Amino acid sequence: MDWLNELNAWHWLSLGVLLLVAEAMGAAGFLLGMGVGALLTALIAALLPAMSWQAQLLCFAILSVIATWVYWSRFRNINQATDQPLLNSAEARLLDKHASLISDTQAGEGKVQIGDALWQVQCDQDLPEGSRVKVVAVEGMTLKVVADPA
Repeated sequence: MDWLNELNAWHWLSLGVLLLVAEAMGAAGFLLGMGVGALLTALIAALLPAMSWQAQLLCFAILSVIATWVYWSRFRNINQATDQPLLNSAEARLLDKHASLISDTQAGEGKVQIGDALWQVQCDQDLPEGSRVKVVAVEGMTLKVVADPA
């Protein structure tokens, strides 16, 4: 425990940089608050070199919690904004797609090809091969379609 008595601004600066580097490697914001807290503690420890190690740890804990709260409450939503909200939702991207049946529908079931994937489809009526359909819903691996009048 004697090494704690020698805790100074350089230690906090090193910890802050290490935490921010770890955050840059993909911690998704979990280490950001602690990294900022360590850097702010380094600044305070440099301005007040006589600060005890207990006060430094308390300062680090409080500043880390505040920095984490500020990040999660104010900036987290900014990082999640995207110009492609359906990027990771294949089902949502299929809605309103138009395709041609590659087989006759029998008992309301058939197949279409959208992109490089074959999909099982269900519709309310039997349609011949080549009919244009529109995707109106996705249920698991089956597309619900209606005849496309266009």
